[in-house]
This record gives sequence, structure tokens and C-alpha cells, in this order.
Amino acid sequence: MDRDRHRARALRAQHDLRDAQGTRRGKHRGRTRGRSRTGRRGRGRRRDQRRAPPGGEMTQRALVGTLLLAALTAAPPAQAGLPHYAEESGLIATTPGTDDGSVAALWNPAQWGLLERSEAAFWWSDNQVLDHRRDDYGFSVGSGLGLSYRHRIFQAPGGPRGVGEYQIGLGCGDGGQAGGIAYGFSGPGRSVFGRENFLALGSILRPTPWLSLGSTGRIASGEQQGVLDLGVRPLSDPRVLLFASYALENDRHWDDGDPSGGIALRPIVGLLVGGRWSENERFQLTLGLTLARTGFRSLTQFAKSDRGATSYVGRLSPPVRGLDPAGRLLRGRRFLEMSLHGDAVYQSYRFFDERSLPLRRILEDIQFAIEDPTVGGVAINLSGFNGNVEMVWEVREKLLDLKRAGKKSVVYIDRAGAAEYYLASAADRIVMDPLGTLLIPGVQASRTYMKDALEKAGIGFEEWRYFKYKSALEALSRRNMSDADREQRRALVKAAYLEMAEGVAGSGRTTRARLDSTVNQEPYMSPRRLLELHWIDEVGGAEALREAAKTAAGTRVLLSKAREIRRRRWQPDEAWGPVPTIVLAYAVGDCAMDTGIRGRETSRALKKFRERRDVKAVVVRVDSPGGDPLASDLVARELKAYRRAKKPLYVSQGRVAASGGYWISMDAARVTASPFTITGSIGVIGGWAWNEGLGKKLGLTSDHVQIGRSADLFGGLTLPLLGVKIPERNLDEHERVVVKRAILELYDDFTKRVAEGRGLEIGRVREIAEGHVYAGREAVDLGLVDEIAPLDRTIEEAKAAAGIPKGRRVRIEEYPRQRLFPLPGLARWVAARIAGSAGGGGSGLAGDGGGALGGDVRGSLESSSERTYEERTLGRILLNPGLPLLLTPPSLLPDEPAAR
Repeated sequence: MDRDRHRARALRAQHDLRDAQGTRRGKHRGRTRGRSRTGRRGRGRRRDQRRAPPGGEMTQRALVGTLLLAALTAAPPAQAGLPHYAEESGLIATTPGTDDGSVAALWNPAQWGLLERSEAAFWWSDNQVLDHRRDDYGFSVGSGLGLSYRHRIFQAPGGPRGVGEYQIGLGCGDGGQAGGIAYGFSGPGRSVFGRENFLALGSILRPTPWLSLGSTGRIASGEQQGVLDLGVRPLSDPRVLLFASYALENDRHWDDGDPSGGIALRPIVGLLVGGRWSENERFQLTLGLTLARTGFRSLTQFAKSDRGATSYVGRLSPPVRGLDPAGRLLRGRRFLEMSLHGDAVYQSYRFFDERSLPLRRILEDIQFAIEDPTVGGVAINLSGFNGNVEMVWEVREKLLDLKRAGKKSVVYIDRAGAAEYYLASAADRIVMDPLGTLLIPGVQASRTYMKDALEKAGIGFEEWRYFKYKSALEALSRRNMSDADREQRRALVKAAYLEMAEGVAGSGRTTRARLDSTVNQEPYMSPRRLLELHWIDEVGGAEALREAAKTAAGTRVLLSKAREIRRRRWQPDEAWGPVPTIVLAYAVGDCAMDTGIRGRETSRALKKFRERRDVKAVVVRVDSPGGDPLASDLVARELKAYRRAKKPLYVSQGRVAASGGYWISMDAARVTASPFTITGSIGVIGGWAWNEGLGKKLGLTSDHVQIGRSADLFGGLTLPLLGVKIPERNLDEHERVVVKRAILELYDDFTKRVAEGRGLEIGRVREIAEGHVYAGREAVDLGLVDEIAPLDRTIEEAKAAAGIPKGRRVRIEEYPRQRLFPLPGLARWVAARIAGSAGGGGSGLAGDGGGALGGDVRGSLESSSERTYEERTLGRILLNPGLPLLLTPPSLLPDEPAAR
């Protein structure tokens, strides 16, 4: 009996609702049929004269017509070819543009473009025409591309009939704007209700975090519909939403549509309470609950004082944040499993590049472990890890952040060196393989000198060195270190050793005195000895990481890959407004125009980023020993332009950012470095190589004619196959004066720019310049660098400088774009030949100095990572004879991989 009374109330409420709709439609249809087109226009004009200034009618009609995407003057069909908005909006909590997910996409297909991942929703209604059977139900699923189906039963002249309605939609967009298109059609039973196939167009514009504007239009044969909606978030977040909509059909005057509005509240994450009012005393109450990846809503209709039908919606992966029971029930029960077998790099290839470990991905995985409550720590396998000491420091700093967050870390090592143990010492527990070893002999920096080799080869070389510490070409002009170079190298080695020693001692595993003694007395140790010294916690294979994690956590834990946990713990971004972009640009390698940092392309890219409105800040990662002043300056000019544009641009220095690398850095709004960064080297150097017996040994001679006293400097022997040209003589005294003047002028310009960019006195800059290189902490003390900070912290500081709230999701756009896949040796050579066919030679003091060189030879001599620093430097001098260079000596620690 209670069920019958409830069903009677529901049917009576539905009858009142449809009766009210029919009254409005019937009233208007009668008015339309009883008047000519001219009469309707006349009545509309009289209304507008009462409500708007003269001339406002055409403007208002044009605006409404554009937004609704359809003309509203066609004659109505005999039956409703399109379902009325009031019928379909019963599944929507607010409006088509302000609600979320695949259900809202039933009316506004632009919603498909706002879904970050696929959502599946299913619904049903308790409004029944037939007993013991669900009459109104359906589902929708998709992201970007979506499909929906809805089945309903209506009373027809021959009895109840059902109709199935389908939609296929396509949308694209982001948090700031989206657009979509959908095609709707009906199955069997469509003719009974006059259903027509239709095309739907929708758009959503969210220019700010607190405003949303939506518009939707549906077009069928002879009938059009449109909806405009507005949403306001007074707190700029989902907690409070005020919304309104205005629906119009083609058989009604523009000011005779259906307005509605309401409020939606989320007092706590995952709980929704909403109310929507419309004409004829209609009201909808929405109650919703979202738990992590599932959600449920009930939407109850009221007509006047009677309760109508209730629709129920279940959702999988809804685009709203929900309650997080797993965050409490599984708090700290997972450990992030990370294998760092491979090479630490800046960018990997998109495919077929399993050995590369992008630095930012490593840091982001550990940051995820810090933020997610279900993750109690990380378990890292360091076997086969290969990274320079600066990248090791960045990963270690992130592990220390993890520890400060109250979470644990365990590390497995086998054959470790000083850098690997320095990284592992930040962990709570260290496991070493039974056959592992630790080699920790200290730190050194060595250099190979080629003076005698060049003499034996018959190549003369002269170093143009006018600054005490500018030692980049010593390897070609000397047999051993100069006193100045020895002084600065000793300082770099000392700084690196102190940083690692303080880090290891600070872990509590040993004292500084004990560490120094071990380095000098026991540089090579076995797992047994390390266990005795408490430098490691246990001996075991990689499989022992699980037990080590359990011991560190004090409870049983589950090891999972980062990708798996991220998928399970995904939370949508509900913020409105365009997603701000932070650009991370890499200036890595030698400073050259078309290789290394690619001065031409990088400067053009930085200009585009400066002009793009969606780019809020730029971080340039500089890892370069220098090279061509022109390539450095092209990039530096763009950095300076950012200051004038008042757009934040920060520089994060990697392992080496010296000479030309520092030229790039000096005009940034803020410069950060690591303790292991080698920076400074403010100075200019040059050199000259010539034939001093090489031709005789090879059986080569050359001859020439010339106009111009020094023109012959840029002729000489061309080596067969290589295409390298070697001048026949050295410079005379007059030519040396010209070269010296050019170098001193460039040095004067360099120091003035440093003083201007860093806010230092010119005299102070010249005191610390002279080509001197500095480690990161000393560079901070001298004012050449602002602070010691890793890359991820620099990005966060740039976000804050751009006014982006903490926690706001941003899009990190990397430059250059990630390449697809690595080329094998032969394919790489062919690609270089193709690229070289469009390339030219380098330029020297007298103009074109090597036009006959192919780009493949230039690339192999000047920038190949397989050649030593000294070989590349000599190649650069041969390819660009007489060109002053901004170079720093190759002061990397032994066996460190080059950054890329």
C-alpha cells in the first residue's frame, strides 16, 4: 500500500510537471498560429520597446542566435522531435556547463573534452509506467570521445512504448575552454514519439577560477534548442557554486524561455548537496557521495508540494575529488619500488630507450611518495645506476625531503663508488649484495695534455691566454697544469669532497674523522667490513629490499611501481580556468649555433614562450661548459627580454654552467645551483693551430693567391676524407695585436654584463673573474648565484613568482620536445649527412673560414659526445679559426657521464 501511495504521488507530480510544460508550449503555439510572421514581429517589437532601448532588438537577437547556434524562427513540428531540456536535465545536478563528467555531456558535448580520464556512468529512475520493470535507465562512457544510451517508456495511443536514444560525442579542451559536437539518434519506437536525429554543438568557457560560461545548441529537421548557463564559484574552488541557466526552443520567443538556477555545496570533500529551482514551483534536490574512484547521486524532482521521480546515478572514475578511505585504512602500507638501473639524463627518447632515467621523473616519483598518504616510503635499487654527482645530489635532496616528511627509504647497492654511497647514505636502511664492494678513495680531477702529440703529428698550436685562470686550452699548449689551474682545480676537488663527507657523516652512520681515516686507510671494503662499521644495515640480494622495507616501516608493506600507485591514487583537477604552463628549457652541451645548446633555435623558442599568454614562467636548465660567444649571447638576449616583459625566468645550473654557460645564466631573474655545480669562468680565450710538418708527413702541399695581408691565414691544407682545413702559418705580431684587442673587448663586455645582470660593482666582478671557476656554494658567497636549490625547487619558486597558488596543477612543457627514438650508428651517420647537406662552414676573423666542410664533419669534430673535451676543442678551433671562445676547462669528476 505504501508503495502504491508513493507511485501515485510520483505520477501526480509528473503529470503536474508535464501539464505545466504543455501549458507554456500550448499557450505559445496558439499565439503563433493565430498571428502572421509580421504580427509576431510587431508584438516582439512592442515588447522590446517596453524592455530595451530603441535599436536593441537586433543586437539581442543576434547575440542569442549566435550563442544558441541555431535560428529560432522555424515552424514547430507536430510532435517533439527533440527531448525537452526539462526532461533530460533531471540527471544533471547543476547546469550542462557547470556540472561535470559524462552525464553532463548528454546535453553539452564539450564536457567530453574536460574529462582527464575515461568515466563510466549509469543511471535509472523510479518513474515507472509499467509495473515490476525499469522504464528509464541508461549509461554514458568515454573521455574525449564518448557514447551514451538512454531507454525510456512512454504512454502511446496503442499502449506503452519504449524508445532507445543514442549519442556519440567528441570534445576537446582544457581547464580554460572546451568545445564539442555530438550526433544523436533513436532506435525502434522513434516514429511513435516523433523523435528526430539531431546534431549538438557545445562550448564551455572558463576564463578565471571563479567563472564558467556554457552554451549548447541542438539542431534537428525543423526544430532547434539552445541552453545558456552561468556558474560562479565565490571562493574560486568547488566548495560553493552558484549557477543559472536559460533554455529556449524554436517555437518560443527569445524572452519566453525556461530560466532556472540554484546552489551546490560541498561542505567536505566527496559530499554534494544541491538545489535547483525553475518556473512553476519546480525544484530538484541533489545529494551525492564520492568515494575515491566511485560516486553516487540521487536527484529528486518536486512539482509544487508533491514529490516526483528520483533519478539515481552511479559513477566510476568521476572527475570530482572524493572521500579517501584508503588514505586512512592503508596509511603508510605501500612502498614505492624504484629501479634506477640506467643513465640519469635530462630527456629520454619516447620509444626504445629503457636505459635512460630522466631526472625530473625520478624526482616526481619521490615527490608523489611524499604527498600520498598510502605510501610509507620508497625502496630503491641502485644497481647499475650511472649519473653525474650533481644529479646524485638532486636525488639525495629529494630523499631527505622524504625523511623530513616522516617517511622511510631503503636502498640496495652492489658495486658502489663514493657517489653511490653518498646517495645511499640518505636512506634509513642500506642493503648490500653479498658480493658487492665499496670503493671510496676520495676525489680527484686529472687532465690529459696533448702538446707533444700535436708536435709529433706536425701541428703547431698557440694559446691566446690573457687571463690568469682561463685554462681551457692548456691541454693543447702545455705538458702539465699551470699553477693557476692547479689552484682552482684543488678548490673544486676540496669542495666536492667536503660536500660528500659532510653528507655521509650527517647521516649518523659514521663520524667525519672516521670517514677521513677510511678514505686514506681502507678505500676498498667488503660487505662484511661495512657491516662491522655500521655503514650498511644488512647483506642480501635485491630481493631483500622487501624485508628491509618492512623493517624500516615497522609493519608489513606492499611494494608497487610508481605507475601502478599513480593509477590507483589518481585525483582529478577540479580547478576552473586555463591550466598555467611552466616551460622547462634545456640548454645542454657546448654553446654552438646548431648543435649543443642550439643557439638559433633556443633563442627563437624562448621568444615564443615569452609571447605566449599561457606560459606563466620559464626555467632554463643550463649544463654547458661554453663555446661560441654568439650562440651564448643569442640565448642571453632572450633571458634579458624576460626582465623587460616582467615574466619570471629562472636558471637552474647543472653540473657545469661556466664561461658561455654563465653568460647564458647572468641575466636571469634568479640563478640556482648545486654544491657540485662548476660555474663562473668569466673570461675569453682563443687559440691557433697550423701546419708545422703535418703536410710533409702526409705528402700534402698547398698553394694560394691572395688579396689582403692576412687572407692566407684562412687557406692551407685540406685533409682528405675529413675535409678539415689547417692554416699554413701562425699569426705574426700585428695579427696577434688584432686578436688580443678582440679578446679584451669581448672580456670587457662580458664583465660589464655580469655586473649589470647580477647587480655587482664592475670592480668586484673583475676581481672574481679572470676565468676563475667556482663550486656552487662559493659562487653563492660571491654573488654569482642566488641560492643552492635543486631543479624541482627552482620550478616551484618560479611558479610562486608567477603568482600561481601552491598546489595548483600546472603543465610542465619541456623544450626541446622529446625525440621519438634513438638512431643506430649507421642511421645517425646518414642523418648527419642529410643535415650537413644544408649546412655551411664556420666563420673566422676574415669571414667564411670553412665553407667546404659538410655538416657531418662539423658535428663529429665539434660536438660528438664520444670524443674527449680536448678533441672537441681542437676541432672547434680548426673549424672556426681565430674565433674567440667562451670555454671552461673539463673539470668533471672521473668517469662521469655527460648530461643530455
